[in-house]
Amino acid sequence: MHTENGNIAKTVAVVTATAILCCIVPMIGIALRNSAIATTRETGVLQALSTWPEYLYDCSTVLAYLFSTVGCIVLVAILAAIDLRITDSRRTVFRDVVVSAAPIVYVTGVKWLVERPRPITSVGSGLLPGDPSFPSGHTAAAVIVSVMMILTVRNLARKRFPDNETNKRRVFLRRAVLGAVALVFAVACSRLLLGLHYPTDVMVSATICPLISYAVWCVWQINAR
Repeated sequence: MHTENGNIAKTVAVVTATAILCCIVPMIGIALRNSAIATTRETGVLQALSTWPEYLYDCSTVLAYLFSTVGCIVLVAILAAIDLRITDSRRTVFRDVVVSAAPIVYVTGVKWLVERPRPITSVGSGLLPGDPSFPSGHTAAAVIVSVMMILTVRNLARKRFPDNETNKRRVFLRRAVLGAVALVFAVACSRLLLGLHYPTDVMVSATICPLISYAVWCVWQINAR
């Protein structure tokens, strides 16, 4: 009973903190949109990055296609198929997909609420999406794929290692988390190298999206008990 009450308290704290941040993010976006100083400083960062080696631009272009809307759907579908093969449970796969994809609704809504224009460094790019800049949709897509990957690996670890080998499970999962963080970081940097997003666009997505997924996960776990 004590453990259950502790889990409920943790879930309430996580959901409350996430909800507060979700309310603050649009205000940050509007403030950034209206700030000439912030725009100038962030544009300066993007212009400095434009002098980096050409091969980094090529790698960023590949990531732009991989984590587009279509690319994200395909990657999540592949991971869901792997997840189903591991768990043999449609309910578990459905949970994992919902937890992973939850941030996209919020990110899309904030984009059209804030309507921050793309940076001037994006002019003429054939990779420029038609939606506003804040927050970064590609970074959100990377978070979605990464969370789905972590949950799939978690299920694999639980199946592969018995209950008396929890340390091996943790090591297995820790490696997946590190790989997921590296993936999100790479996609976020690629958006800056391509000049398609301001630094704050990608930082906000990389911060708020995992929190939303974690909040949904906590709620789901409480309801499943």
